[in-house]
Amino acid sequence: MTQYQTFEFQKNESWLRFLQQGLELSVYLWQANDIPYQLPERIIPQQGWDNENNIQNFNPNLNQLLATAREFHPELQLYDQKLAILDTDKKLKFQELLPRLDFKYNRLSKDYYAYNSEGLWFQNNYQYGFKLEIPALFSLGRGEYKKAKLNIEATQIAQSQKSLSIDLKVKNYFNELTTIKEQVKLQRSMLSNYDRLLKAEETLFQNGESSLFLINTRETKVLESQRKMIELKTYYYKTIYLLQWSAGMLK
Repeated sequence: MTQYQTFEFQKNESWLRFLQQGLELSVYLWQANDIPYQLPERIIPQQGWDNENNIQNFNPNLNQLLATAREFHPELQLYDQKLAILDTDKKLKFQELLPRLDFKYNRLSKDYYAYNSEGLWFQNNYQYGFKLEIPALFSLGRGEYKKAKLNIEATQIAQSQKSLSIDLKVKNYFNELTTIKEQVKLQRSMLSNYDRLLKAEETLFQNGESSLFLINTRETKVLESQRKMIELKTYYYKTIYLLQWSAGMLK
């Protein structure tokens, strides 16, 4: 009875966790016309989700993941756009340091036609000249230009830091995935051994050399090992998505 109550307690805990995670998932689900969607309780993982062939056949390449992250990660692309804007601002600040030369030209009389047959335009009834402007003090312009260059350098440093952080995340999840893959293989072997021990204990019981208590103990170990296997496989698939997310591959 104690073992049965323990199983009931664990089942209730798992069911509550299942409902809570369903509600959390519903936050990201929407229907047409921006109508929120409540995930029904009857929705369960599809059949074959824990197919071990999917685990054994998934072999991502770390170098390829890192290259993809460095080229297509949205956060790094955001820095590229920011650097392009800052570079344009730097060019504008540099233009403000240059002298300005304007040429002015207009006719003094009224009711004239620009393209007539009077000959040369530069006659006594025309006014023309040059206007040259140079900043009296270059300190403000030089300061703004230097500030624009420093903003670019600071953004480049932040981009390098973000790129390093993304690389570390990708490597971390890749290592987790590799380790979990081996853990699933080990857990599968442990489950097989616990199942053999249970069958052997049942044989001993039939021969009068064991007890129901020992059979229940063996069976409990099998159930615990099965649950651990499911948890490992679930964590494995979650890590796959985390790895793809860290590389900027999820849209």
